[in-house]
Amino acid sequence: MRKICTILVLLCTAAVPLTAEELVSGGFGINYYGYEELYLTTGLSYQVPLEEAMDLAFGADFGVSTEQTGGEIRANFLIPLHLGLNFPFPGQTVSYSFGTGISPNINYGDDISGVALRMGPYVHGLLRFQVHPVMSIFLRFEQNLLFGPPRWIYTGSNLALGISF
Repeated sequence: MRKICTILVLLCTAAVPLTAEELVSGGFGINYYGYEELYLTTGLSYQVPLEEAMDLAFGADFGVSTEQTGGEIRANFLIPLHLGLNFPFPGQTVSYSFGTGISPNINYGDDISGVALRMGPYVHGLLRFQVHPVMSIFLRFEQNLLFGPPRWIYTGSNLALGISF
C-alpha cells in the first residue's frame, strides 16, 4: 500500500508540466496523531492554481512511529492523504497561506488489528520563504479532525518543514 501511494504521488507530480504558479513540495515533520502517538513523517504535495488567489492542493505523507517493548521494536505506520484548497497571500520574500480540505488517513501497525481508515477535515497555515528564484522553504502547521472506529473522534496536529519548487 505504501509503495502504491508513493508511486501515484510521484506519477501525478511528474506527469504535469510546471508553470510559475504551480508548486511541487517535499518535506518532513511530525504528526501527533490522535494526541496519543507521535509519528515522524515525510511527504510530497502538488499545488496548482484554480483561479486568482485560490489553489488546488493534493498530496500524501508517510509516517512511522516505533516503540521498543521487551527487546522487540514495534512499528506503526500512518499515511495521511490530502485534497483541499489553499488561499495564498503572496509577498516579496515571505508569503503565507491558509488551507482547508479533506484528509483520509490510513493507519497500520502492530498496535492496530488490520488497517484503520479515518477521514475528516483539516485546516493549515503555512509560511513560505523565497530563498531562490525557483525554490522556497516552507513551515506548515496543520490541525485535523478525523472520524472513524473505534473511538470515532480523533484530533491531531502536524508540523512540517520542507522545500517547494
